[in-house]
Amino acid sequence: MSTRIARAARRPGWEPRPGRRAMAPSRARPGATTGEAPAGRFDLLDHPMFFLAHILTRFDGNVVAELRRHGFSQSDWRVISTLQYADDLTLTELARITTLERSFVGRVVGTLEERGLVRRTSPADDRRTTRVRLTDKGRRSFAEVLLPATAAQIANAFEGIGEEERGLFFVVLRKMMRNVYHVAQEATPILD
Repeated sequence: MSTRIARAARRPGWEPRPGRRAMAPSRARPGATTGEAPAGRFDLLDHPMFFLAHILTRFDGNVVAELRRHGFSQSDWRVISTLQYADDLTLTELARITTLERSFVGRVVGTLEERGLVRRTSPADDRRTTRVRLTDKGRRSFAEVLLPATAAQIANAFEGIGEEERGLFFVVLRKMMRNVYHVAQEATPILD
């Protein structure tokens, strides 16, 4: 089945039709498969998270390759891009927004601090809390290296997708994000 799915996904113009079973076009040959799952089996091509997982995995791989050329990791990107958006966050807030484990965020922040890209502080009234801010060097690195590298990959991912479709895509993503956090009875990071 994985070969059939991979072939279907590579075909230009192929996409599941709303309200119908997702069927990959088959080549005209005896016994050709239709892309439809056998009765009683789950059809991955009807599962939106299948597509999102593959998009994110491949996109992350493309971004990581580009970031490594500049001496950064995907985790560095997540922390720095989050801080340029909402500076002066606690490690817990950073972990929640970046979807990384708090202890791992602490290690990433430590490495970024050694490189002079972020600064950690503890408020005088609560030494248990650590707040993180971007330094000027961190802001420059974001603007001059990280953002252009990632923006190029985003442009590649949205190749052939018009502004209207792109806008609708973000509306749907925001709604889905709110929905999944609502089910977990948690506030949606950043959107709320």
